Amino acid sequence: MDATQPEAVALLRRRKRRDSKPFAVMVRDLATAQRLAVLSEDEIDVLRSPARPILLARKQPDALPESVAPRNPNLGIMLPSAPHHHLLLDEPGLEALVMTSGNISGYPIAYRNEEALEQLFEIADTILYHDRDIEIRVDDSVVRLSVHDELDAPLLQFVRRARGYAPYPVDVGREVAPAVALGAELKTTVALSHGSKVFLSQHIGDLKNDETFASHRRTARHLARLYALEPRLTAHDLHPQFRSTRAALDGDGAGNGDGAGRAVVEVQHHHAHMASCMAENHVTGTTLGVIFDGFGYGEDGTVWGGEFLLGDYAAYRRVGRLRRLPLIGGDQAVREPVRTGYALALDAFDGDREKAVAAFPALAALDEQQRHVYATMAARGINSPATSSMGRLFDGAAALAGICSLAEYEAQGPIELEGLLARDSTPEAAYRFDARTPEGEPDGPVEVDPRPVIRAMAADLAAGLPADRISRRFHTAVVEMVRDRCRAFREETGVRQVVLSGGVFLNEFLLLNCLTGLTADGFDTYVHRQVPTNDGGIALGQVMVADARTSPGK
Repeated sequence: MDATQPEAVALLRRRKRRDSKPFAVMVRDLATAQRLAVLSEDEIDVLRSPARPILLARKQPDALPESVAPRNPNLGIMLPSAPHHHLLLDEPGLEALVMTSGNISGYPIAYRNEEALEQLFEIADTILYHDRDIEIRVDDSVVRLSVHDELDAPLLQFVRRARGYAPYPVDVGREVAPAVALGAELKTTVALSHGSKVFLSQHIGDLKNDETFASHRRTARHLARLYALEPRLTAHDLHPQFRSTRAALDGDGAGNGDGAGRAVVEVQHHHAHMASCMAENHVTGTTLGVIFDGFGYGEDGTVWGGEFLLGDYAAYRRVGRLRRLPLIGGDQAVREPVRTGYALALDAFDGDREKAVAAFPALAALDEQQRHVYATMAARGINSPATSSMGRLFDGAAALAGICSLAEYEAQGPIELEGLLARDSTPEAAYRFDARTPEGEPDGPVEVDPRPVIRAMAADLAAGLPADRISRRFHTAVVEMVRDRCRAFREETGVRQVVLSGGVFLNEFLLLNCLTGLTADGFDTYVHRQVPTNDGGIALGQVMVADARTSPGK
């Protein structure tokens, strides 16, 4: 579809039922890419590499309709990677094409001719098919190259690791037991290990439907056959309701057998994130993990996501966490971030509904009955599980700042809140978090309290501060909180090595400023460079934890 035609973009959005999520664009050649995006020499090298990933690059102003990537400073851009791409783009007037997955939203790519003809007739006017069947479905890889004055070289980060990069192995620098790790539930990958190599699959997706789950199982078995691997361990997430967990417990895994008789190891979600970053950087010994994401099942039965962990591959303890807030309506709060914003405002103003609504104009979208019902649900814990999630804090902040009250796609609010920064990592005078030991938990983790941040945001909104300044102050506050907590934990423990992991660290401002700031504070600081920092890297960490727990002396 011609990316220069706003009417065509609008039609595709209607057919895909995708109102806001950015599209990627394939361009004819490098000259076209440079007209559409601001590209450094390093970014050009990534675009032209054999892997041919989608690169998130800065938009050139007004080069394409805003509807291609609305409210986003980036454009996902790629060069042709197959002969038919070159043939399509050789047509006169077709220099840039929107490229989107051939699938119904929420389902895996239709990679068989018959599947495409059956599933895509309401989306595509024409289907190009071939008599050479595709063996394995593989998405495009998505990467970003980040620069900072304090970094010696640009930092390549994977948003999605798939075509061109998977299933090339990650060398973890130590022998590990033969294992299969089944990942989590969202952005899932699987991993198999042999010697010091961990073979991480391509991106599979969210295991919300039977088709994606079947693809998950096929991918694990294909990877085992491809490398002739016979795992002795199966690792899975701690969450008892994840389909990947149930598959592990049912003896369904990779290999020539059916998984029966294989040792099964459950791995807490955030420990796996931490171990994943340690593994790809060959970090050993006691380490501090700053693990921020949207969701992970905690050992106390609550939803974790804003965590400071201290430990190694075999074990960890939770030394800090974000103050818990109620997810009003459970998963519905993820789709309606205004609910989380309301919960944050109520907490910041001691449950006073009038003060909360008066402080944040975005909450006026809730009618009086909604405010009453949501406040009651939050106060009584009715379908409102407690969470310490940093991802939900970003959701709520975006809603309160008037950026995104309803999310069409995952992390829309945080992405658009960061988008206001225009990929400028300059800090701003920060809001401040509090930190304390929770009452009644003298030996528990330190609680990081965002209530002062929320009240300060309200004051800035009342003073008419622009949304981009509020966003920069909020982002800087999170960075300064991370640095403060890490320095405090170093004083207590002497640990000087830190890993940053979890999907929230796809936020470029947060990643670069935490990395450079902690390094300036004297820490040995490590981030992901070979696998995604989101749940696409979880399986690597699961392999490492399973190995450490079952191999004496490690």
